[in-house]
Amino acid sequence: MANGLWLILLVAAVLRLWNLGSIPPSLTPDEASLGYNAYSILKTGRDEYGKLFPIIFKSFGDYKPGLYVYLTVPSVAVFGLTEFATRLPSALAGILIVYLIYLIVRLLFTDHRSLATVATFVAATNPWLIYFSRGAWEVNVALMLTLFGIYFFLRSVQSTKYIVHSAVFFALTLITYQGAKLSTGIVILLLVALYFKRVIKIEPKKIIIAVILGLLISSPILLSFIKGQTGRLTVFSIFSYHDSKEYLQKVDYYLFHSEPLFFARGILGRYFNHFSGRFLFFEGDWSNPRHSAPNSGMLLLSDIVLLLAGIYALVRSKLNKEHWFIIAWLALAPLPSILSRDQVHAVRSINMVIPLIIIISIGLNNLVIWIKDQKFSGVFYVLLTTFYMLSFAYFVDSYFIHLPKHNSKLWGYGHREMVQKVTEIQAQYKTIKIQQSFLQPYIYFLFYQKYDPAKYQKQVKWSESEYKDDVGYVTKLDNIDFVGRIDWQISRGESGVLFVAGPSQIPPEDSKDEKLFKVISEIKYLDGKEIAFRIVEVL
Repeated sequence: MANGLWLILLVAAVLRLWNLGSIPPSLTPDEASLGYNAYSILKTGRDEYGKLFPIIFKSFGDYKPGLYVYLTVPSVAVFGLTEFATRLPSALAGILIVYLIYLIVRLLFTDHRSLATVATFVAATNPWLIYFSRGAWEVNVALMLTLFGIYFFLRSVQSTKYIVHSAVFFALTLITYQGAKLSTGIVILLLVALYFKRVIKIEPKKIIIAVILGLLISSPILLSFIKGQTGRLTVFSIFSYHDSKEYLQKVDYYLFHSEPLFFARGILGRYFNHFSGRFLFFEGDWSNPRHSAPNSGMLLLSDIVLLLAGIYALVRSKLNKEHWFIIAWLALAPLPSILSRDQVHAVRSINMVIPLIIIISIGLNNLVIWIKDQKFSGVFYVLLTTFYMLSFAYFVDSYFIHLPKHNSKLWGYGHREMVQKVTEIQAQYKTIKIQQSFLQPYIYFLFYQKYDPAKYQKQVKWSESEYKDDVGYVTKLDNIDFVGRIDWQISRGESGVLFVAGPSQIPPEDSKDEKLFKVISEIKYLDGKEIAFRIVEVL
């Protein structure tokens, strides 16, 4: 590889690996679950429920494809059960994504060799890719596998033996991420449709082998879908919204508010939200602020100009099947996201980022070529470089400086510190009561205590959630009770019990009497203002 490409990949690696264990500032429950299940597989060959080498992991009552867990096993074996080890597979996948974009663009646009290097640079510094490479996001690994599948499909056009490789990688996406059933299907259909004349020339034997291998690899996921093991896909689908019977009876309902019209408006609104400036450049995932840096879009601000330049270049050029693949992929990539309840969703729509990067790269490449022919080319180069670097610096500041401080609450900060404090004094109490929540506090105890998986598998027990089809709860772990609600008016009289909850459950003004209560610790979010946890003993 050329020195320039090595340098770009080095930049990509630094942006994805630097302070990986501490930025983002806390593990999400899903990350902790992935890490602990990898630890459990490493130690016992079984998941937290005691199931031997599962392909699908039950997690918080949900069902998740398990490839990420197995990819995490080696890093946990080397680095221990840590935040860094849990996030490392995604970070490495993020670096590979940058290189795969180089390989794919080089195959798609053989007449524009410099475009591949430009696309690699744009990918290395892209906020969307950086963001999802720095957490244990299964979708990021699925994106990497999708790009491998595309790369080998394009290679199969030249050498048919690679069609089997392509099928394997596409199938692996399904055992990595739930949403891949749709996102991967879109990519495969586009490739087959656009390259149909070449596909039918591939030997039938190789096609049959590819299909059989793909079905074998993905069969556990396909079967789980038939069995209804879709968990949150059901809960968070737009189709889980239903109007009340009273509303359905209104006279004007059928004219203006029928369910088909409701769904159509919702879907179209969500679709176009993903192409809005608010999502792409200014605010990011406003429905799920944990999916983007504070006050920062999914792309750089400078990409506004480069994206427009790329679109202009496409409009002016004679479109071939490679161009149509990029355009059609971009148009269809938001589909997995728009079927959810959220107005936008940066995770489910992540496939958008690849065609966007390629179009931005076309714009940047053409802009550089145009500048070369201008009288004051040096000035234009300085302006373009300055705009790009300032935009990138803004994102870096937003993500690496402001996100840990201002978004620590969104990331569930304080659980590690709470577990460490409780662990120090756990043996002193017969009963410890911890406020239950959707953040599943039990998983943080398993993770940070490095709880013996064999011991836990014997006692794991779930209670049903009050929400139909949603996740359940673990209610007990040794002498710790995870309780649905701490009613302080009652709990303040339970002598000898240690309570852990937020200030709304354990009011500071009603627990300051030193004769009645002992405040062990108050853990604040990184903004230094709001309290995440209060640890209080009733005397």
